[in-house]
Amino acid sequence: MSCVLSSRSCLGAAVLAGALLGGVSVARAQAAPPRPASLTLPAGKLNVIATVELEATATRAGKPISLAPDVSYGVTDALTVSLLHSTFALTGFRGGAGRGLCLTGEDKGCVQPYNNVGAEVLYSLARGPLALAVNAGVHATNLDAGFYAAKAGLRVRLQQGALSLLTAPSVLVAVNERDATPANKDQLFIPVLAMYKAAPVLSFGFGSGVKGPLDGLGDAWEVSLGALVTYAVSPKLGLGTSLVFGKFWGGAEDPPAPAAAATGARYRAVQAWASFTL
Repeated sequence: MSCVLSSRSCLGAAVLAGALLGGVSVARAQAAPPRPASLTLPAGKLNVIATVELEATATRAGKPISLAPDVSYGVTDALTVSLLHSTFALTGFRGGAGRGLCLTGEDKGCVQPYNNVGAEVLYSLARGPLALAVNAGVHATNLDAGFYAAKAGLRVRLQQGALSLLTAPSVLVAVNERDATPANKDQLFIPVLAMYKAAPVLSFGFGSGVKGPLDGLGDAWEVSLGALVTYAVSPKLGLGTSLVFGKFWGGAEDPPAPAAAATGARYRAVQAWASFTL
C-alpha cells in the first residue's frame, strides 16, 4: 500500500512487515487502523433522517408540504435494513414533495395525509475509497390507489480526498395495476451527485441525473439539476438543505396550451433534513 495516505499508516505497515519477516511482536497498545468507509451502517447503529419536502414550482409553491422520515438500522456491518418515506429514498432524487406525512391537505396538493411507505435492505459489497452496495425492497407508492412496486438498485461512492462522486441507479417495477395509469409504470432512476468537503463540518454538492419510464424512455426522459449543502453539528447530528429543479430538461414535448410546459426551471422543490445517528 502506498505511503501517501499518512505517516501513521506507513509506520504500521513497516512494523507489521517486520513482525511477519523477522519475528518481532507488535505491541497490543498500537492503535487499530481506521474502519474503511462503507455505504452501510455499522452493526447496532440506528439512523433517523427527517426530511421536510416543499413544492416550490411557481404556480404550486407550498402545495404540498410533507414530512418524510427514513429509519435505518445496521443488522451487521454489511447489512442495513430501512423503513422509508422520502422522495430521495425512493428515487435517489430530491426534486419532489408530498411523500410520507403530507401536511397541507388535499386542496393543497396532498393525495391523502399518509400515502406511501417502503422497506429496503442494503448490502455492502466493497468499502473504502470505492464503496459499493446493492439494495432491494418493496414500496407502496400510492396507498390511496393501491399501487405497489418492487425496487432493485446499486449504490456506488468514489472518494478522493475532499471530493466524492455518488450514484444510485435503480429500477422501480410496478407489481399490480400496471395498466391503471401512466403514474404506475416501471421507472428508471440514475441520480449522480458530486460532493466537496469544504471544511470538516461543511460540504457542498451538485446533483443531476436521468429518470423516466422504461417504456418510452426515449420520449419521456427527464434530467434534474440541483444543489445542496450539509453541516455536521456533531458526529451524531447532521443538517442539510437542497434546491432541485426536478424536470430541468426532458424529451417530452410541451403539452398544448394553456397547460404548463413539460420541462424547465419552473419545476422545483426545496428540501431540508436532519440526520441523527445513535
